Amino acid sequence: MKRNEIDRFHEEILKAIWGYLGDKLNIPASDLSRNNVSQVLRERGIPDETIQGLTELLDSCEFARYAPSASGTEAAHIYEKASAFIRTIENSTGGGR
Repeated sequence: MKRNEIDRFHEEILKAIWGYLGDKLNIPASDLSRNNVSQVLRERGIPDETIQGLTELLDSCEFARYAPSASGTEAAHIYEKASAFIRTIENSTGGGR
């Protein structure tokens, strides 16, 4: 992947995650923040390790957008982490049935 493609990929993953969380948790875009999302996830019984995984995923995406060493391999890993996070939330909230 070219550098600009990698940047765009990470930007789109971030948009997808935040959009998913806003829709799933009924949080308006203006109120979406790590703290608000973490609080709502805890209130819904999502385990702390899953919430920590979200934080790590967001950190990875944000870091990769600005890190000159980000690669296609790293992008694939982030994609898999994002997919796994969404599957976990869907299964935990009954949305994955």
